[in-house]
Amino acid sequence: MAHLARTRVHRSLAATLIGLALLVFMSACGMKAQTTQPYTPAEGVNTNIGPTGEWVQVRNLMVLSRGNGEGFLSASIVADQSDTLTGVTGHPIKTSGDPGAEFTATLAKPLELTPGKLVVLTDEAELITVQSSDLMVGGEAELTLSFANVGDQTLKVPVVDANQPDYKTISPRPSAASPSPSS
Repeated sequence: MAHLARTRVHRSLAATLIGLALLVFMSACGMKAQTTQPYTPAEGVNTNIGPTGEWVQVRNLMVLSRGNGEGFLSASIVADQSDTLTGVTGHPIKTSGDPGAEFTATLAKPLELTPGKLVVLTDEAELITVQSSDLMVGGEAELTLSFANVGDQTLKVPVVDANQPDYKTISPRPSAASPSPSS
């Protein structure tokens, strides 16, 4: 009888250990765990423009708008080599999915990019603005960024409400040549 009881204990113990091993095996992270996948934690879009080693890296690109019809670009840009942002073109995307009226984009002057130096578009003295009768907060826009060396890249970007707390304080910095208020 003692032998039979001991066998039951061993079987129960073996079943418990196998169950625990299966639990650990089944719950372990696999090769496609979310933490190993690249993602964009912000509202804008990311892209690398140009060949590897000569990239212009654009991060969190979006149109910020305080009202329908006009907005300004927000992004962080780093170039692997010297380059220049020479233009921005595009159009909003209507709710029907059709292209809206072409943007009138204002780039006060070409934006010089120094290798390895971060440029935040909303920190520049003059914002890059876009205007179109079809631009709507909460919609999308198709933007083409034109660079002197790496060429053009067209992307779909969100049109984000610039009245949200995270964006409400964004305004261009005064340029070095601008007179101070006390002048």
